[in-house]
Amino acid sequence: MYTKMKKVILSTLMLFVAVMMSAATYSWQKVVSVKLTDGNNDTYTSRFGAAPELTDAASWGAVTANLEGATVRAYTTLGGTNYEQLYLNSIENLPLTIKTYESDELTIALTALYGEIKLYDNGELVLTVAKGGQTETDSYVCTVATNSTIENRFVINYVPAPSCDYSREGLTVGRYYTICLPNAVELPEGASFWNLQYRNAEGSLAYLVEAELPLVAGRPYIFQAEATELCLEYSGNPVNGPSAYGALQGTFEDLDQSDLDAAANDANSAIYLLFNNALWLASDQSENIVGANRAYIVYEAFEVSVPNPAPGRRVRAVPMQTNGTTAIENLKVSDKPVKLMKDGQIFILRGENLYDATGRMVK
Repeated sequence: MYTKMKKVILSTLMLFVAVMMSAATYSWQKVVSVKLTDGNNDTYTSRFGAAPELTDAASWGAVTANLEGATVRAYTTLGGTNYEQLYLNSIENLPLTIKTYESDELTIALTALYGEIKLYDNGELVLTVAKGGQTETDSYVCTVATNSTIENRFVINYVPAPSCDYSREGLTVGRYYTICLPNAVELPEGASFWNLQYRNAEGSLAYLVEAELPLVAGRPYIFQAEATELCLEYSGNPVNGPSAYGALQGTFEDLDQSDLDAAANDANSAIYLLFNNALWLASDQSENIVGANRAYIVYEAFEVSVPNPAPGRRVRAVPMQTNGTTAIENLKVSDKPVKLMKDGQIFILRGENLYDATGRMVK
């Protein structure tokens, strides 16, 4: 018995030393010990931490959770594996799964070993501990269901997703799109925003000038996607309707080909649409569509000039295609999926992405 106990103590000491030695090689930012105690005095301790040198995979110090015959347990799941000890490059939004036994009482004690740690229960902040702070260890007492596996309730360092008053999904990074919103946007992220006011004398190039922020309510812009999703938060009061700025005319409603032809007639000008990083003639064509909160281009509203970059404002050129569009290239600049036929095959056009009948993107 003594020999067995000696081996257990030695093994524990070696593990502790290994952890401390390895800890010195990493820039630990957050490490927390999570101790559970239920109404039957069953206890269990887990540990989770973050260092920027690590990856987002279980690459170092990971210990899988042993749930065989378990009473109370706390663990997190990564890649389908349950871990009672896990170190990653970040533990923001780290979900804790808690397995309970024959007690509905639960005390969760957090000890901050590095950094500040926060515990959330159903999105509500219930504990804050910080290494070297006023409180390094604190406890939260709650009621839980017995003999249950509780998921989607407890989270360490919860960071809520940004609220999106307006979002655009399925974007291609680097591609240009039009946008026109009813409200101002103070701090747009995920894209750069541009005005369209100038063209060359030949009408073969149009020039984008980087826009000043914030985005003005009702004003149309071109944006270049920096991510596959655009998420914007509104500011201030909405305007009654869209406006024009430079050669761009915004719309808050869906427009079809007849609407575009009517706009061309009213403006006594050809109408262009932005598609696949070029401007295409859309008036007097067929089946072109513009979705709500987008913009079209009024050719006669261009100023014929090559703009000079202002300090901190970039200038770019996009080609203008004057030959219009036909068949599958018709401009359906909308989120609504459109079914098309080409060479006897069915395709689905959604936004600026083309998919075959199996859902595979082909363009």
